[in-house]
Amino acid sequence: MRRTWRVGPVLIAACLLASGWGPGTARANDEAELIGFLSQLPRDGLRLPPAAPVAATLEVPNEQGGPRIVFPVEFTPRTASAARKHVRVGDLVALEGLLQGGQLRVLQVRDVDVTEFSGRLSLPDGPVTLPVPADRLVDVVLDGARLPVGFLLTPQTAAPRTTLGDGHAVTLAVVVSGRIVVDLEMSRPR
Repeated sequence: MRRTWRVGPVLIAACLLASGWGPGTARANDEAELIGFLSQLPRDGLRLPPAAPVAATLEVPNEQGGPRIVFPVEFTPRTASAARKHVRVGDLVALEGLLQGGQLRVLQVRDVDVTEFSGRLSLPDGPVTLPVPADRLVDVVLDGARLPVGFLLTPQTAAPRTTLGDGHAVTLAVVVSGRIVVDLEMSRPR
């Protein structure tokens, strides 16, 4: 049986864990697509495709605000990448592959798709200083909406200001299949 997982990164991680996936439990040819930050790569990064298999990990942010979910991954000489020829620790990527032997054997590395949202920060507990030391949920009332939506700031979120306050107008660049903020800009007052 061949399954394809095509959902947000936290939901896919939850589904994999809830279905009993873990080291040594994946069935051959189960397909998965995960979005996260690369870690445990060689010091100078990794040229794609590698000449020999290379083990690494992918840290999938928890969009509910908890700790990241860490998945073992393996890049092989068959790993394809149209846009990237090199990856480094901390790169935010989408990995497509097969779950085999308790890890994701990477078939394709892609850049993440990003979209923009504008709105005002809702920070009732006080200002947030960037960069955040760990993943942190923040609420934003999007333009034209009444209720806030939670977005995830990470230590890798790029932002020109170091302090964000309640009511600040912002423009967010967010990963399409999730709520991970990759860039945050202060908007002009309206």
